[in-house]
Amino acid sequence: MDEKIQGFVLQSIRYGDSSLIVKIYTLNTGLQTYMVRGVNGKASRNRAAFFQPMTFLRFLQGGKPRQGGMAYLKEPETAYTFQTIPSVMNKSAILMYLSELLCHTLTQQERNDDLYRFVYQSVVWLDLVETGYANFPLFFTLELSRFLGFYPHHNYRPESYFDMMEGQFVDGLPVHPYYFEKEPSAVLAQLLNRGIDEISSVTLTGLQRNEILDQVLTFMRLHAPVLKGLQSHEVLKAVLR
Repeated sequence: MDEKIQGFVLQSIRYGDSSLIVKIYTLNTGLQTYMVRGVNGKASRNRAAFFQPMTFLRFLQGGKPRQGGMAYLKEPETAYTFQTIPSVMNKSAILMYLSELLCHTLTQQERNDDLYRFVYQSVVWLDLVETGYANFPLFFTLELSRFLGFYPHHNYRPESYFDMMEGQFVDGLPVHPYYFEKEPSAVLAQLLNRGIDEISSVTLTGLQRNEILDQVLTFMRLHAPVLKGLQSHEVLKAVLR
C-alpha cells in the first residue's frame, strides 16, 4: 500500500465545474501542484473543505493526466484538526496572514524538513494556546526570514538603528530610507532569537506591534520581492490592535 504524503495547503483555485488546482507544500518534496477532481457533492471523498489554506493533509498522489501535466491528488484526510482557530476571529485572521505570507514566499522552495516542522509546530501552538499570541505574527515572520536566508543579525547596541538593506544594526543613520528608527530598533532587538513561548514576554502596544509588523514586512520585501501584493496583514493589524 502506498504511503500517504504529508503537506499543508497554500492555495486552491477552482478549475472547471468540479475540480481544483491545489498548491501544497509537502514534507517529502517541497512545493507541489495537484489536480483534484470531484470536490463537489456530499458523497465526494475530495471535499473542498480539505483544501482551505493552511489545512494539514495526508493524501495519495495519482498518475499525471497528460505528459508534463499535474499529478492527481486522491484520498485526502486531515493530518491535524483545528480546535480553536476556526471559531476565534483573531486566530483566523492570523492564519489567513500566515497563508498569504507563505504563498508569496514559498514559490520555488525545495524540500526543507526543518521549515515544514516549523510551520506545523507554529500553527498547532497558535491553535492550542489560549492567550498571549498577539506577538505571534511577528515571531513567525521573523523566523520565516531565517529559513529564507536573511534573518536579522542580532548585533544590537543601545541607540543603534536597524539597517534593512544590510540586515543588521548600525551606529550611524543610514543614507537610504530603509531603516528602523531607534525605538523600533530596540523593540526588534527584544524580539530576535526568542522562542515561541517567550514572545509574549515582549510587551507592546497595538500601535507598536503594527508599526513593527509594517517595517518587518518592508525588510522582507527588500530581500524577497515576491512579497509584493500582500494584503492580509492589514486585516491582521485591525484585529490585533
